[in-house]
Amino acid sequence: MQQQTSDPEDRTARPAWFGYAQLGIILILVVIALYFARAPGRVTLDMTAGEDADAGKPTVNVIRPMPTEQALTVKLTGAVRAYDQVAVRSEVAGRVTWVSPEFANGGSIVANEAFVRIDPARYELKVEAAEMAVREAEARLAAQNSRSAEARLGAARAELKLAQLDLERTEISLPYDARVVSSSISVGELAGPVEGVDSRASVLGMVYQPGMLQVDAPVDPKVLAYLTPAAGRIASIHTRTEEYEAKVERVSSVVAPQTRLASLFLKFVHDRPLESLPLPGTFVEVEIQGPAYRDVYVLPDAVLQEGDSVWTVRDGVLRSVGLRALGHSAAGMVVKAFDTGEGVVTGILPGAAEGLAVLVAEAEAAQ
Repeated sequence: MQQQTSDPEDRTARPAWFGYAQLGIILILVVIALYFARAPGRVTLDMTAGEDADAGKPTVNVIRPMPTEQALTVKLTGAVRAYDQVAVRSEVAGRVTWVSPEFANGGSIVANEAFVRIDPARYELKVEAAEMAVREAEARLAAQNSRSAEARLGAARAELKLAQLDLERTEISLPYDARVVSSSISVGELAGPVEGVDSRASVLGMVYQPGMLQVDAPVDPKVLAYLTPAAGRIASIHTRTEEYEAKVERVSSVVAPQTRLASLFLKFVHDRPLESLPLPGTFVEVEIQGPAYRDVYVLPDAVLQEGDSVWTVRDGVLRSVGLRALGHSAAGMVVKAFDTGEGVVTGILPGAAEGLAVLVAEAEAAQ
C-alpha cells in the first residue's frame, strides 16, 4: 500500500513580510528597555533653574558718569611770522667804515647802539664850517645890532644844528631791539638815501622787532565758533624746546579759499630776550583754553566701541548709544550727557550685540 508523505516546506511556509515584522518588534522592545533603564527613578524640582540661567550671562563692568562742566583745550598748529619788516637805510651818503658783526642774518641789534658807521669826515667839516658861520654872525650882530644881523645869526645857528644832525646820522642805530633778517652792506661800500645813491645801495638790510612777531594758526570754523569770542584768550605756544605765553590778538575776517579754514593771530605776551623768541617760519603747537561746556560727561576711552558708540545696560540687556562727542580733555572724552540706564560698559565684550542679556558688576562712579 503506497504511503502518502507531506512536504516540510508546505508546513513552514509563511508570508515574506512576517519575518521583517518580527525583527521590527524586537528592535522596538530593545529601545523601550534602554529608555526605561536610563530614566531617573524619580523626578525632582530644580529650585536653582533661575540661577543657572543667570550663570550663563556674561558679567560686564560699568561706570555711572555724573553730569558736569568741562572746558576743552583746543590744539592747533601754526607758524611764526614777522608780519612787518623794516628796511634799514642811511639818511646820509658816504662810504661805510664799520659794520657790527651782529648786523648779519640771525644777529640781534640792541636799541640805540650803532651797528653801521658812515665816514664822518665831510660831516665833521660841515659842522666846523657851521660853527664858524655862527661866530661870524654873532660878531656882526654885536657890531651892527640890526635886525638883518640877528636874522643871519639865527640862520647860521640852524645850519649848525643841521650839520650836527647829519654828523650824528653817520652812526646808524635803531630805537628798539631788533633781529636781523638780512644784511646787504659791507665796509667800503657806498650807502645813502635813495636820491643820493643807487636804489639798491640805499637798503642796508632788513630787520624786525619783537612786537612784529605773530603766530598764524589756521582753525576750523566749527572750532572757532566754540572759542568765540576768541580775541583776548590766553594761549600756550610750544616749540620743540620752549614754551611761550601768547594772546589771541585778532581773527581773520575770511577763510582761506583752498583749505576753508580761518586763522587766529597770536602775539607773545611777556617781554623776553629777543634771542629766545622763535624765528619767523618756525612751526609751533598752539593750545587755547576754551569756555566750559555744561551738562556733559567725561568718559574714559575704555568705554568707546565701534562707530563712536558705547554699550549701556537697560533692563538687564545691552543697548547701543551713539555719542555726541565734543572733544577731549586731560580727564577723558567729553560728550553730551545721555541716558546711561544702569551704567556704561567699560572694555570690550566678546560677542556683544544689541539685546544681549548681561549681569552688571558693581558700578563705579565717574565725573
